[in-house]
Amino acid sequence: MDIRYPVRKADGRDYKNYDELLTDIRKNAHGWWLLGVNRYWHGGIHIGTSSSPASVLNQDTPEKSVPLQFMMDGEVVAWRVNRDYAAIECYQERPLRQSGTFVLVKSVYKSDEQDESSWLTLYQLYMHIAPLSEFPKRPLYRVTQKGHGVRMRKHSRHDDSREIAPDVLANKHGHVRTLVQGDTLAVLQQKSFLLEQRPEPFALVQCLQDGKPAGDLFWVSMRPEYLESDGECYVCLPDWMHSALNHGVFDDVVVPSVPLKVTVKAGDAVGFLSAQDLADEDNYPQIITTDYKAHIELLSLDEHVPDFVANVKGIKTGKQFIKLKLKRPLYLRNGEGEESTFEQMSAITRADAGKIIPRDTTYPFTDKTGVTYFQIRPHTWVHQDDVEQLSQHDLAELNFHCIEAEPTTDFTRTLDEHWLIEALKSIRSYFDGEKGPDSSQAGMFYDSVIRNAENRRPPSPYPDKSQDAQLFGALHTNQMNIPEYARRLIVKHDSDWHSTRDDTRWSSVFKFRDESPVVKMANGGFLDATRWMDKVPPFASQRSVWHFHPLEFLKMLKPAGGEITLPMLRKIWTNSRNVSDEILQQVADELNDNLERCHLDTEVRLYHFMAQVYQETGATFMIDEDLNYAATALPGLFKYYRLHPDEQQIDGRTTAHRADQEAIANKAYGGRNGNTEPGDGWRYKGRGMKQLTGRYNYRAFTQYANKVWGDPVDYEEHPELITASTKQVVRSALFFWDFYEAYKKADAGITENASHNVTNIVNPGTDTKGARYKNLITFVDKKIFSDI
Repeated sequence: MDIRYPVRKADGRDYKNYDELLTDIRKNAHGWWLLGVNRYWHGGIHIGTSSSPASVLNQDTPEKSVPLQFMMDGEVVAWRVNRDYAAIECYQERPLRQSGTFVLVKSVYKSDEQDESSWLTLYQLYMHIAPLSEFPKRPLYRVTQKGHGVRMRKHSRHDDSREIAPDVLANKHGHVRTLVQGDTLAVLQQKSFLLEQRPEPFALVQCLQDGKPAGDLFWVSMRPEYLESDGECYVCLPDWMHSALNHGVFDDVVVPSVPLKVTVKAGDAVGFLSAQDLADEDNYPQIITTDYKAHIELLSLDEHVPDFVANVKGIKTGKQFIKLKLKRPLYLRNGEGEESTFEQMSAITRADAGKIIPRDTTYPFTDKTGVTYFQIRPHTWVHQDDVEQLSQHDLAELNFHCIEAEPTTDFTRTLDEHWLIEALKSIRSYFDGEKGPDSSQAGMFYDSVIRNAENRRPPSPYPDKSQDAQLFGALHTNQMNIPEYARRLIVKHDSDWHSTRDDTRWSSVFKFRDESPVVKMANGGFLDATRWMDKVPPFASQRSVWHFHPLEFLKMLKPAGGEITLPMLRKIWTNSRNVSDEILQQVADELNDNLERCHLDTEVRLYHFMAQVYQETGATFMIDEDLNYAATALPGLFKYYRLHPDEQQIDGRTTAHRADQEAIANKAYGGRNGNTEPGDGWRYKGRGMKQLTGRYNYRAFTQYANKVWGDPVDYEEHPELITASTKQVVRSALFFWDFYEAYKKADAGITENASHNVTNIVNPGTDTKGARYKNLITFVDKKIFSDI
């Protein structure tokens, strides 16, 4: 099953690195897991402008906005589409805005396709998404008879700075794509480009399909004889919302019947963040602030959730992990290959105990006696008997913990509920004095917090705020892996989506507590605008539901693959003495962050790219060109020395002297690739994973890096900075691959002809075409990227 994270980066690409996603989500000052900043129950997470500013719908350039996306395939079982924001009156200068627009999707995760009893039914809830009023309308145009055959042109993220008309689009057969008379186009943007040195009006458009804009964006000429006005339509509206519009019910919960069945795929658009106005009571006159956010939950009503987490079915497929045991010996590996032996060291696992590591990152090695060892860090191995070997379905052993809360009596006093003590005890269980002083101190701290929680006085309208802050902090501290422990708590708890202001569980706000009228009206308006659960079977009959952290739980269920890993690259650069794990991991991270952006997004493209890069850098991962050539080798490498044989012995390496590398570079590369000044050959010699060469390429890389990554460095002025960090080393190769469209040659497949055609772009004068093709076949035979 395809599983995606619900947010994407500002340029529309998926997050490849989970830690990077979490770092961005933590930028939001609200919407924290299990306990919100108001100390109320909070069974989901928030996506906000601090983490995802591009997910606010831009009225002027909506095509640049990045919608939230569905996390799993599923069926839409309920929705509410508001025409506009609910206006909550509370004695302010204007009503407070609140969006009750939501969509609920039912998904089924199948641990074992053949055993239905192992399946888990999950519900994805996306609440507070933008109402219909946030979506702009754009004009529609119909292609005229004269417009028939007008060429369609490529849209890219760099069009804002473009002056010349974009390239024409071609289909898979290489034929130019053109408009057809009668086609209807939604115009998102208008701009003038130079066409044959004359200004020409163009429009960025999307074809209308089944009454809605769909498909890729492209540019077309906006001449009036080609296009005629044909009304207007909403743009950037998600498909499920189009279905809701066709249904025709607004501002109320809709449970679609079978004939209206709406399905979604992971990655389909959900919608955008909605505005929420807040009144600051501490200021007079009171100040209204606006934030944009969406609320996401992952729910289940299945009774067997604890059994699913405990993996009672014993399913061992999927991603594999090892978990280190406490006070177990560590080993040193001696020798290489099959003859390796392992020597026990005096060190043992302490602080590492309990650490969970993906198995494929530990280079499992089975010795001649059949014992498997795992590398947990450089030069440090553990024996198979000293770890637990787990699959992604062993959720309980992977620190997921189920807690069933008692029925809620007061939503404002979550800190008085007993489930919180169970949550703190779960976190406490990971700390042990045997793991070291830090773990011992953490354990004592949680023992103290738990005692205080157990001895709290009966709920009071005026609780001890310092004790509340301590409890809140114990669940939300960022120290010692505690955030992960908290994210892996699965809690069955009453949901407040059932509630109205008349619900007795909110009595402390509306009846007993001496709250200001503003607070009462704002809370009451919120409950009225967002209530849905009592109208949607089967939730209507069950107040208490299982809540999972949407990111953490689905990260574990997410299938393996989809990104480059350190072990993959280690199959190419096999010797860690030549290139360290740290460097290769940095290479993997930078590649993963740019696979889609730089057209490395297929297995075939990756094989061709790596076959070329390996030939350029060699087994030693050489990123700064070594021109220490023997005199006899120079004529075979460079045309200059074939034309000037008398200089071979002067510049090349001989038994009498070293090679004059600067002279070789200046003579071999002078007058080529934009090298026009004396010394340019040496100044712009090969650097990076592709061995980028020549002033022209350094200038082009500067412009590309600035546009694509916002990199301000002038590499033409400072060429040595290409090797200043692994990031630039990788990016220089990605630039060349994308800028010169080498991927188009790679798409021909794993063939000798395709390999030679790629080589003709990378290094047209080389005599290593055969070696590069051999690299390609070797990597394919190893199936290095078969999981991408």
